[in-house]
Amino acid sequence: MRFFQRALAVLSAAIALSAHAAAPGVTANEILIGQDVDLTGAIAVRMKPLLQAADAYFEKVNAAGGVNGRKIKIARLDSGNKPDKTKENIKAFEKQGVFAMWAISGTGNVGAALPLLTEKGIPLIGSTSGADSFYNKKNPVLINLKAGYGDEIRRMMGHLKDTYTTRVAILYIDNGFGKEALKSAQEAAKANNLEVVNISSHKEDGSDMDAAAQATAKAKPAAVLMLTLSGPAPKMIDAYVKTGHRSQIFALSIIAADALYKSIGDKSRGVIVTQVTPFPTDRNIQLVREYQDLVVPKGVKDFSHAGVEGYMYAKALVEGLQAAGKNPTRESLIGAFEKMDSKNLGGLKLSFSPEKHNGSDFVEITMIGREGKLVR
Repeated sequence: MRFFQRALAVLSAAIALSAHAAAPGVTANEILIGQDVDLTGAIAVRMKPLLQAADAYFEKVNAAGGVNGRKIKIARLDSGNKPDKTKENIKAFEKQGVFAMWAISGTGNVGAALPLLTEKGIPLIGSTSGADSFYNKKNPVLINLKAGYGDEIRRMMGHLKDTYTTRVAILYIDNGFGKEALKSAQEAAKANNLEVVNISSHKEDGSDMDAAAQATAKAKPAAVLMLTLSGPAPKMIDAYVKTGHRSQIFALSIIAADALYKSIGDKSRGVIVTQVTPFPTDRNIQLVREYQDLVVPKGVKDFSHAGVEGYMYAKALVEGLQAAGKNPTRESLIGAFEKMDSKNLGGLKLSFSPEKHNGSDFVEITMIGREGKLVR
């Protein structure tokens, strides 16, 4: 009888262990994470330093034994900023059996992925998109790790009001990101009693940038809010500078200020850029020190907000995986983030709850100065 009871206990333990190990993408030695990302396309230039910093962190974690004895493996597919390609990639990741998705890039891409991920219960931990549609209403599988575009735009519009700038133009890229950001900008302008004197758009391929720049300059705005991406941003700003009309140009963090300066040089000087991570050269901030010390041996000489962002995304994912337990499930991963109350990553705090999946509202205003150096 005792033998039977012991055998039954052993069998029950084995079944329980097997059930835990059955979580998709989780083996005894590895956790498989999927990433749909723009390795080519309109924001690829910004993704390079972001991925370089993130991969350096994952390499460090894996070298130290991984998370609860499992190494993190990132399966990465290029979407080229094409939402239809993202849909294909998500289906491919599902067949691979990824445990979770991480840091998808592009507003349209996140929008294409979320219905599929929600249906299957696959978590998405972070994305480069800050579109209001992903922030205003909680999605059960989406964890936002940075401030949203709405946060950035409201900070910009508040700054314009504080500096008594009232005549504003909006120039946006005609895609999912641009249309979402335009709506937020119109609402923020109204809330701050700013006059929007012109709204123009440009195509992703840039074929109508000169016309858009001319239409904007004709309205003689004191400030121009450029809601565009890192790929087309240099051409758009160059086109506006060529009109000869002087306006204060504002742009969101996703334009990648460092890449902008490398592309058009001093034409970018004076452009004001909001940022959603700490200043990348400020070694007084722990997160920044960690990022710098990790990427310098990889040959990185130019520190960037995009690099800090990638490092932060990777560190946040690891924190979540560790808190999800020794036998993580997709549900326990989401639950782990929901229990993070004021988690300090070293100068950037993440705060979630079961009702709130937006972890950060950190926004800082910077300006491109001499030789492309950012100033605060």
